[in-house]
Amino acid sequence: MRAIVVSLLLSTTAFAQSYPGSFSRIGLNAKGMALGNSVSAMPVGNVYTYYNPALASFQPGGNVSGSIALMSLDRQLNVITYTQGLKSGAGFSIGLINGSVSNIDGRNSDGLHTSDLSTNEYLTYFSFANQFVPGLSLGLSLKVYYYNLYSGISSTAIGFDFGGLYKVTPFLSVGVTATDIDAQYRWNSASLYGQDGSSFATRFPNIFKFGASYDLPALSTCVSAEYDAGPSSLGGFRGGIEYAPLQILVIRAGIAASNQLNLGTVVTPSFGFGAKVGFLDFTPEINYAYVLEPFTPYGIQTISLDFGF
Repeated sequence: MRAIVVSLLLSTTAFAQSYPGSFSRIGLNAKGMALGNSVSAMPVGNVYTYYNPALASFQPGGNVSGSIALMSLDRQLNVITYTQGLKSGAGFSIGLINGSVSNIDGRNSDGLHTSDLSTNEYLTYFSFANQFVPGLSLGLSLKVYYYNLYSGISSTAIGFDFGGLYKVTPFLSVGVTATDIDAQYRWNSASLYGQDGSSFATRFPNIFKFGASYDLPALSTCVSAEYDAGPSSLGGFRGGIEYAPLQILVIRAGIAASNQLNLGTVVTPSFGFGAKVGFLDFTPEINYAYVLEPFTPYGIQTISLDFGF
């Protein structure tokens, strides 16, 4: 039985990093992922408070977004969010993110196959932001994680994101975000191992994001950049650019660079597109992104659907 749990732990690290909550750092949807997840200071179009809670106050009207990411190694990422801008210069957002790993080869202590296992991890968050002066927004996200690792072994973590965004000019925006403050999983394996079980905690990494974006409406272009400060494998530079050659079409490309132990700097490119058409009182938008992964057989394909109103 012990071998089964070890197999589960090894399989779930395939999401990206060996830190808790790694599934939640892959990206929210196709727009953000195509731009290298560099959008923590991009208040252009529909916004996503997953990247910075302060963005909520810049949401034009309301937006419902759903996303699915298909990955190698039997991983999947599912997302649904709702964001609403308020006339008072405020805004809020709620979201649910689910990451799963399936077809895990469960084996007993003799190395014999027992069953195919799976794990599920969830993040529910609520974000609120307010512009205390025009163009200056401060926001807070309450985040609740739940990890169902194995039968009888699960854990819940509560953390906070803090963010700020300031529009220096109508075109230039800068932002800062601190993630997963005070979040940690607490584990107790006594239900599985009895007296041989133990209890311990795994703390989430804190990442501090420093971002900027510049909108060039005359060129139908917006560029974004971000520096993440955190544990070495999670920190690094991100950048992205989107260009709208037509009113209904947006083309995107991005890059992320991080320092991986024993491998040096690893660069991950991404690209994608978005298309939208007005329909009655809704403005549906479909987005696609492909992100190369350096350590997996093939990259991440993400499709998102947004309904603005």
